[in-house]
Amino acid sequence: MLDSFRTNMKGIAFAIVVLIAIVFAFSGIGSLSVSGSASETAVKVNGERVSELQVQQALNSEKQRILNENEGLDAALLEDDLIRPQVVEQIIGRKLLSQEASTGGMAISSRATGKLLLDTPSFQTDGRFDQELFLYRIRNLGYTSASFLEMLEENLLIDQFVRGFVASGFTTSNELELLASVVEQERDYYYLTAPLQPVIESVKVTDQQVAAYYEENKNSYQAEEQVVVDYIELSPAQFDDTDAVSEEQVKARFEEQAQSLESAVSLQAAHILLAEPDAALISEIQSKLDAGEDFAALAKQYSEDVGSADFGGDLGFTTGDTFPDSFETALAALEVGQVSAPVETESGTHLIKLVDKQETVIDFSTERGRIEQELVSELRDQWLVEKLANLKELSFNAESLGEVAADLSLTAQVSDAFTRSGAAGIAAFPTVIKAAFSDEVVNEKYASEVIDLGDDRYVVLKLNKSIPARQKELAEVKDSVVAAISSDLARAELAEQGSALLARVEGGESVETVAKSEDLDWQVVLDAKRSTGNINGDVNRFVFQLPTTAASDVTESFYTRNGDFVVVVLTEVTPGDSSKLSAEQKNNLIYAGSAANSTRELKALQDRLLADAKIVENAVVSSAE
Repeated sequence: MLDSFRTNMKGIAFAIVVLIAIVFAFSGIGSLSVSGSASETAVKVNGERVSELQVQQALNSEKQRILNENEGLDAALLEDDLIRPQVVEQIIGRKLLSQEASTGGMAISSRATGKLLLDTPSFQTDGRFDQELFLYRIRNLGYTSASFLEMLEENLLIDQFVRGFVASGFTTSNELELLASVVEQERDYYYLTAPLQPVIESVKVTDQQVAAYYEENKNSYQAEEQVVVDYIELSPAQFDDTDAVSEEQVKARFEEQAQSLESAVSLQAAHILLAEPDAALISEIQSKLDAGEDFAALAKQYSEDVGSADFGGDLGFTTGDTFPDSFETALAALEVGQVSAPVETESGTHLIKLVDKQETVIDFSTERGRIEQELVSELRDQWLVEKLANLKELSFNAESLGEVAADLSLTAQVSDAFTRSGAAGIAAFPTVIKAAFSDEVVNEKYASEVIDLGDDRYVVLKLNKSIPARQKELAEVKDSVVAAISSDLARAELAEQGSALLARVEGGESVETVAKSEDLDWQVVLDAKRSTGNINGDVNRFVFQLPTTAASDVTESFYTRNGDFVVVVLTEVTPGDSSKLSAEQKNNLIYAGSAANSTRELKALQDRLLADAKIVENAVVSSAE
């Protein structure tokens, strides 16, 4: 009986859910252009198609994640061919989980999602949902309303499914004891350190040694081939928008759009739905409302709309065309906070409350900034298209990029010398490096094709100077040769010293005695755990790699990351005891054990689903298939 009403409310469910678009926009996905066809199938997972557009959207999302985690990384280094296989694999995995969740009867409540989104400040402008901002964001992401809602619901379904695995995980008492014995294990040990740096400083290197080492390792001292290029860069940032748009143009555009820019009123509704009520029940609820009882609490108690009851009956906003006519008429007649008399629809009887009213008034003052930016953006796009076309035409067979730049009112620049490994600035782009060392540019002395750097940045380059590879002279590299010889000799000497130190300790002398006799630093560490701070991390990690089955002290040695030689004597190992843990420590271990078990189970499920799945990649077919 409730199906009809829920069908009528699909529009409002989407109107609430679309707020999540801003989440993705804030995370940066919209800053990368989206290309690809929604009608081309990139992969099929058990017959369910994934379009090329969806793959491109996921690619851009992954690129933005990498950029956010690596500040200063050049976006041009993130080539699609390198990232795409991993992204497609992730898409396949998520599709399989989504299909498994759906098969198991799991689903997402759009209304519950909507409630959470409405309460998120990041999705609002001045405390209100901004429909214009939403539309702008979602278009930049390359989504239609339907595809965006589909993506959102799938993501939430997968999240619900995975959380179910985590929630169902548990740790047995035996597992807890084992975890505690390992994680809370304590070790006592002594160690001494023979540092490398003083040995390096004591090494004396002769000119004969330098000359001999240089001759033996000449291949290590080669100067790579380098190029210097002239280049012209074109980007939207070069567009001068000062006084680009006049007040008259803004007013003219506003007049053109005036009819479509109608002021809008949105009403937020909540309701108590009674499928087949009797007069006594309605009277009971009405009496409680009249007595001042909370509408949301009454909705949770009485409403038979399971999708909204737990949220105080909240249905979100409507502009007048979401609910049945009788419902909309009654809602429009209310003041904020008022509750209607019983209203009949095909779904049953409703008591309707007007929760909030939002009115967007459209006039020139509110639209001026948007229209001005719209016009500037159009002019910038037009400028870029024209400049790009002219750049391609004029740079083809150009004798000088300086002349081309002058004709286009752009700037010709000269790069620093760089190798095939690249360098900072323009030489950080792999496509630029490839073009700069191409036969066309280096040998035939032509200008390159116009190179797309991404984000509407373009560059064309031409050889300025080629610097051939050569053997570096000894005088140029003497300092590095001396450093290499010093390091080799010092490490060999330290190895001999270390062997002698280790032999003495293994022979029965204490770490303290050996260290003091050689004027070396030594330390004793008691009750150390894996996570203990304020001690040498290299030594502590090594100690916890040593076996615990020996009947006597364990003596070992190793080199630290900076080359120091360390002798370690492990004297005692005390297993952790779960009975000595605080409640918080015990809960943390239980959670860690449960999470580990859940992760293994989820991985096993994913492997099984993948093994049983029918995957067809690179199947370019129409969406009608």
